[in-house]
Amino acid sequence: MAYQDATLFAEPGFDLDLVRDFLMQNPGFIRNDAELLTCIASEPSSGNVIAIGDLARERMLRETRSARSRFSAIVETARANYEAQIRVQEAILAVLDSHDPDDLNERLTGHVAFALASDVCILAVSDSDINSQALDKAGSAIERLVPASQPTLLGPIEHTRTWLYGDQAAHLRSEVLARLEFGPNRRLAVLAIASRDIDAFRPEHGGELVMFFARVLERVLSRFASSGLL
Repeated sequence: MAYQDATLFAEPGFDLDLVRDFLMQNPGFIRNDAELLTCIASEPSSGNVIAIGDLARERMLRETRSARSRFSAIVETARANYEAQIRVQEAILAVLDSHDPDDLNERLTGHVAFALASDVCILAVSDSDINSQALDKAGSAIERLVPASQPTLLGPIEHTRTWLYGDQAAHLRSEVLARLEFGPNRRLAVLAIASRDIDAFRPEHGGELVMFFARVLERVLSRFASSGLL
């Protein structure tokens, strides 16, 4: 398109709004015209005029900063997930080596609690199974807190669970609970991991790793049950 003097736009009947509407509806008219873009970008910024080159550079910088921020968040999440997997693997190895229920309990309250960065790690076993007509206190609590339809619970502790945590209950602020069913009769149990830190366990953390750990515990408990130890 040939260059036209600015006086053209002052001619009677020339509608600048129509020109603007056309350009708004057809941005490719400018974007695909290399000569026109070069002319616009070469104009220095002054007053109310903004150079396209400056805008492009600012946009590129914003997009670069945003991409770096997203990448950092992804790396941080991946690192946290990896560390969580390592901790759960350590806990699994610890419980697999347990010899009897007392040994298992000692490992849970000691090495496993430390590996999972928690203040409390407890396994509460009910005398009831999934087919019991009347559940004991522990079985009733398990069915209420972690039913088969939602076998994990993560988040802040809203009600003190003295029946589960004993004297430490008043000091614990967040927890993760996982439902267990073990043995031929699918006896009920709950794995409880709790912390004094309210942010230690949050709903958005997800319970996949905890449920995997719970499946390992089910196999250990089934072994104890078949040996008459539980």
